[in-house]
Amino acid sequence: LSDCIQEKVPADKITKVGDNYVLKDDPNIRLNARAYKMSKSRGNVINPDDVVSEYGADSLRLYEMFMGPLRDSKTWSTGGIEGVHRFLGRTWRLVVGAPLPDGSYKDGTMVTDVEPTFEQLRVLHKCMARVSEEIQETRFNTAISAMMEFVNAAYKWDTQPKSVIDSFVLLLSPFAPHLAEELWFRLGHAQSLAHEQFPEAKNEYLKESEIVLPVQINGKTRGTILVDKECSEDDVFQIAASDDRLSKYLDGKAIRKRIYVPGRILNVILDQQKKLFEEVKHKISLVGY
Repeated sequence: LSDCIQEKVPADKITKVGDNYVLKDDPNIRLNARAYKMSKSRGNVINPDDVVSEYGADSLRLYEMFMGPLRDSKTWSTGGIEGVHRFLGRTWRLVVGAPLPDGSYKDGTMVTDVEPTFEQLRVLHKCMARVSEEIQETRFNTAISAMMEFVNAAYKWDTQPKSVIDSFVLLLSPFAPHLAEELWFRLGHAQSLAHEQFPEAKNEYLKESEIVLPVQINGKTRGTILVDKECSEDDVFQIAASDDRLSKYLDGKAIRKRIYVPGRILNVILDQQKKLFEEVKHKISLVGY
């Protein structure tokens, strides 16, 4: 302890190595990090105007909620605000798209006016349910985590249905009102989202007993079906055969084999040899033999 020197070191001269903080200029000097309440006498006050100038008001607002439960004391970290700032940037690009070569963004959005899939609706409504519950319990940090998970999932979709993105922007609006308002107008709405009703989750999309099962025909995915987790192979096949998108691949076809992995996938192997025989037989009948 006698070798310790009590001196405040500016944050820009500190780096983290493993679990310890050290000086950038001399990593052999290890620092003892302590958190103090912000006060003018200690000179550790963060000016919110500086944060807003660099990251925007929404980032500051979001980070203060993301730091942890409101009743707890939290340690300010400028590095933490960069994380939520990146999340807002990803949300913007999800809706608007990547920037143009000159740094600007095109008018309009990347969303399409298509019917969402059941899986997309399930992801959305699970997010709705979590955000609504966490808001009621003032656990804003976990509500933001739920929205981050939604954005991560939405980036994997082939299309961004407008109805789904509309609802998500409404979810985001209490946390990042400026960004949400801008996205709302870009989505084609003439009236402010402040007049819209906050979205509510529907139980039909929250049932965990049902799963979305991919269906393959000859090893190629042709669609998905909604089935109960406990469905037998025969029941799963009947659901697939009655599906409008899948029936065209199965109607009148000879089936050689069915491969069903419960809860994972259904693969239907058609009898290609019989199909070839039928084609040859049809050609022979055309020439009159």
